[in-house]
Amino acid sequence: WNIICRPKDQGGLGIEDLETKNRCLLSKWLFKLLNEEGVWQELLHNKYLPSKTLSQVSAKPTDSPFWKGLMKVKDDFLKRGSFKIGDGKNTSFWEDKWLGNAPLSQQYPSLFNIAERKHVSVAHVLENNPLQISFIRILTPNKWVLWLELVERLMHVRLSNENDSFVHYKKSCHGR
Repeated sequence: WNIICRPKDQGGLGIEDLETKNRCLLSKWLFKLLNEEGVWQELLHNKYLPSKTLSQVSAKPTDSPFWKGLMKVKDDFLKRGSFKIGDGKNTSFWEDKWLGNAPLSQQYPSLFNIAERKHVSVAHVLENNPLQISFIRILTPNKWVLWLELVERLMHVRLSNENDSFVHYKKSCHGR
């Protein structure tokens, strides 16, 4: 099949790989959902994302076929970019990639495991002073060091009035 889908000048028949094309188009819809405003984006946010971020939702049997398609490509899509923080309301503090090259849950797994609330937005954590993070038990010395490291990194984050956006940084889908 890989040979057949190659362009004719490369020995193939020039048949498009529709599965790849569909994943690319669904990824484009996800990008627009995260970065643009419009009627359909508002509809999807109200129906599927009223109190959660994209990384926190998964497909349910009662969801529309379109949403189920988006959920199938979501994890791969999110791996190929990161969130640029604006107001912090649509980015998950622990589960989205926004500070560094991995979600904070992966950078600080021992802190994430004892976090009282795992599904909070960046805005929820950073809007007030002190930081709105609590743990289910007292921090041990090694966890305390990690916590201080994280707090130091968070000191440089400033919220704004702009919406969060998703920056896609790995070219895929044949350069599109």
